[in-house]
Amino acid sequence: MKRHYLHLVMSLLAGACLAAASCSDSDEDTKLPSPNFPEAVSATIEAGGTYTLEIEPNQNWEVSVPTATAAWFWIQDETQKVWTLRGGAGASRIVIGVAELDEFDDTRVCEVTLKMGGQSKVIATITRGTLERGFSLRTCKIDEYGDFEYGDSETGLTYSYNEGEAQSIDLTWPEGRTDFSMPILVEANYEWAINRMPEWVSTPSVTVGQPGTKVEIRIQGNPSAYPLDGAQDKLVFIDKSNLDAKVEIPITIPSCRDIFDVTLDKELKFNAAAEIYNSMNGDWSPGAARGSVKGIRGARIYVIAEVTDRWGNTSLSGDEADTKWVTVTENAWDDDLVIMDRGFTIGTQVNQGDARTARIIILPASLAVEDPNELFDYDIKEEYQPYVFATLTQLASPGPIQAANPDGMAEIGTMFEKLPSTHWSLRELEVDDAYKLTYTKAWSNDPEATLTFERDFTGYKCYDADCQPLSDEENWLSVRRVEGGAIIDMDREDEGYIVFYDAEGNIAAVNCLYDPNADIGGTDIGFAYPEYVTGATLEEITSGEYYEQYAEYGAPIYHLTYEGETTNAAMNVPTYSSFMAQGDAESWLTAESYGPTQIYVNMDSQTAAEGVMFLYGANWNVVMVIICTLNI
Repeated sequence: MKRHYLHLVMSLLAGACLAAASCSDSDEDTKLPSPNFPEAVSATIEAGGTYTLEIEPNQNWEVSVPTATAAWFWIQDETQKVWTLRGGAGASRIVIGVAELDEFDDTRVCEVTLKMGGQSKVIATITRGTLERGFSLRTCKIDEYGDFEYGDSETGLTYSYNEGEAQSIDLTWPEGRTDFSMPILVEANYEWAINRMPEWVSTPSVTVGQPGTKVEIRIQGNPSAYPLDGAQDKLVFIDKSNLDAKVEIPITIPSCRDIFDVTLDKELKFNAAAEIYNSMNGDWSPGAARGSVKGIRGARIYVIAEVTDRWGNTSLSGDEADTKWVTVTENAWDDDLVIMDRGFTIGTQVNQGDARTARIIILPASLAVEDPNELFDYDIKEEYQPYVFATLTQLASPGPIQAANPDGMAEIGTMFEKLPSTHWSLRELEVDDAYKLTYTKAWSNDPEATLTFERDFTGYKCYDADCQPLSDEENWLSVRRVEGGAIIDMDREDEGYIVFYDAEGNIAAVNCLYDPNADIGGTDIGFAYPEYVTGATLEEITSGEYYEQYAEYGAPIYHLTYEGETTNAAMNVPTYSSFMAQGDAESWLTAESYGPTQIYVNMDSQTAAEGVMFLYGANWNVVMVIICTLNI
């Protein structure tokens, strides 16, 4: 039994030794070399780029990048993006991809790990480069007139902008515009927004922009917060993805304290019925003159009247008693505005007496006075002369005698006007109303000179210039009754009076003057808008060949010359009814009527030319001769 047990033990020991020997031989045959990790490297790669690692592992391997950085880094396996890649021993190429996402502030880092032989090591640290912010702001060009320069179809932009980067935004108020403003052009490589602006800048209609897009913005002042003495501040732009990333652009606004502009016709004419004269249409219509004054609060409108005493002396007055016949209404001030373009109207009351005149003075707040009489001594003071914006005249009450056709009278060289109630002849001739009738031509007693009577007269008496009765032998005045009234005939160049009467007494007196050289007023001949005329000249002819040729018509003679391109050459002329070029000039010389007292002459010839244009009155009498010369 002991021997059997010993034999069993020996057998087990022998088996164990054999097994041990067998295992020792297998391990010796499959033992692997130590992993040969490459040296670690570091690299910075721009967005959208790649980085290639060359490795030559000596056994099976695995390369990985963290999934936490998967949005920015990956391993490029041919066309696939992976975050773990495996391979066997031997040379291999690992390509690390970097995302194209634009980032300006966060630095993204990726560690590339290599595992083999039960070990791991970071073999590369890849940093994704950040993008530098780009921001551009340009301001609008200013043209020669001080206004904003417009763009063209090539750029597709509303305005034209300066080439260089703007160092500041300087608001301006070009003539004809309604506010402080400055167009700007903004472009950036990130999504931006206007974050802050001064209170005196209105919120623009566009305040944000996308990367790479040109954005036009009109920066405008805030009318309710204009600083009276100007100001400087900043316009702040931010990156919408990082509110701490700012671009601050200085912005300025000039003082508005001295902004002052008045729109009002220089000559305001009203008839006795308080109707205003429309120079464009040549007629009277109910209503008032309209104007506007732009400036800060406190501008004032003053009426200074011309007052005539009983001896005919004229002086100025700002007293309400002397100026109340002029009515001024002003629009209410808008309390939300610092500067306002405020409308106003100027009219008159119905006139029951003599013709009257007033001057309209409008002062900015800095010059305003309480008492209008401080504005003048014997005349408007020199410092206030620039602020006399209009002269207002109102015709006298027509009284018992009127001109049937005042415009027609002008065409025949005749003028009929009422004399002031202070005229000495009223006392001498014992009448309440007196008039002056002036003839300048042999045909001034044309039917256009007809006078109408409120009370029909039964007779008349004639007097000399000193209001002394004329004998039958001395008398050179007579009256013809015509349909609708009467016409006064004057047989010679002289001056005298006619007193019309009826059964109730004297009706009125007419001072009769026949003087070919008398100034009867009417339209001042000349360019309607001389400050805008180019390529044209207009000169009166009073002697020489042209004068001798056309003086027989008894009408003004002018020489109109065009050279090169002509613009804005409309002319103010005597009242006319028709026009006609003389002779061969009809083929190239024409005209356009702009109303009864305004005309534009066309000279349509390919070569230099000269011709004559006649303007005719209602009775085909010549009222103006225009010698027309085209120099090419």
